[in-house]
Amino acid sequence: MERRNRSVRSLLAVDRFDARTGTVIASASGALPLLVLGVVSPTFLKAGALPVLTAIVAFTLVTVLISVRAGRLTDPQFTVLGSGGMIGVAISAYLIADPSGARAVTSMLAVVPAIAASGSPPKVTVSLTAASVAMATGLTFMGATSGAVTFVAVGAAATIVLVPVLLIATMRRSLVAVTERLETLAYTDPLTGLLNRRGMLTGVETMLDAAASSDDPVTVLVIDVDHFKTVNDEYGHAAGDTVLVTVAEAISAAVCGSVPADDVVVARIGGEEFVVLCRHVTPTDLQSAILERVRTHCQVTVSIGAVHALVVHGDGESRDVEAFVDQLIRVADRALYAAKNEGRDRGVQARAEAFRWKSESAIPIKILTDEPPRRRVG
Repeated sequence: MERRNRSVRSLLAVDRFDARTGTVIASASGALPLLVLGVVSPTFLKAGALPVLTAIVAFTLVTVLISVRAGRLTDPQFTVLGSGGMIGVAISAYLIADPSGARAVTSMLAVVPAIAASGSPPKVTVSLTAASVAMATGLTFMGATSGAVTFVAVGAAATIVLVPVLLIATMRRSLVAVTERLETLAYTDPLTGLLNRRGMLTGVETMLDAAASSDDPVTVLVIDVDHFKTVNDEYGHAAGDTVLVTVAEAISAAVCGSVPADDVVVARIGGEEFVVLCRHVTPTDLQSAILERVRTHCQVTVSIGAVHALVVHGDGESRDVEAFVDQLIRVADRALYAAKNEGRDRGVQARAEAFRWKSESAIPIKILTDEPPRRRVG
């Protein structure tokens, strides 16, 4: 009984349906009163039309049931059901005896293309819109009484279909553009154009999956601008921002020349600190490339702490990416302390045992470098 109750609650839950499917259900349900009118008022329909209208209503009921059961219609499902619905609307309009009633039902042909414009691929939207315009203008042409009336009525029928579709399609494009912009702001550092911490965590998960599936090592570099506080104090924050931008560009250029784009994530995680996480490259080569690029293209130097460790598959139902990456960064940060203490403008690598990419957090990494953690001073 409890299982049955859960199934009923799931079936009725509003969040089961996306906007497109919900609108299909609502619009299809709105066609059901036509059958009632046909039964109550025999003059509403042309002679012998009631059986045909009954079949159309039956198809409408099937559409509603399929949509409710699916919850989220696929594009092929929506195309088939939407096309059938438009054909049903066109036939219903033809069967109505009163011309004003026929015109009112004909206007319903705009519903399916408008729904398509709100959430379907452009190809589906264009196809359904073209079919709807053809049906609407055809019905209007058959009901017109003169050439001038035909011309005006056909234009009006096409406009009734096209205007809602164009408006909704335009609004959808604007919404997509705004959403993409907000996502960019949420995941990108506005000063340097690199990923921020949130963006880094989003990009790292796929890389860790690939590394764990093939037991590949990963390299993490923590890069810190040397004497950055002095730059800000002596030359101002505008100069400091310029330094951060040029360093970010130098790091990106060095990384792009050493690692395939799909195997690396570069981010600014705060202040003057950057992180590079990648596969298929050793820390020594990458550190050298970054250090040399910064020396030749920037007016500052950087210090780098690195860790290079094997990633193996671990058990677990979910993954805590943030805890896992923080574990890696802490190890690389330990090496960064050493690089600062040894004179800056250099890289130090901390070795670590293999670790597991598993459910709730990373298995603690055993640090094999002897350098104790110290407070960095620029």
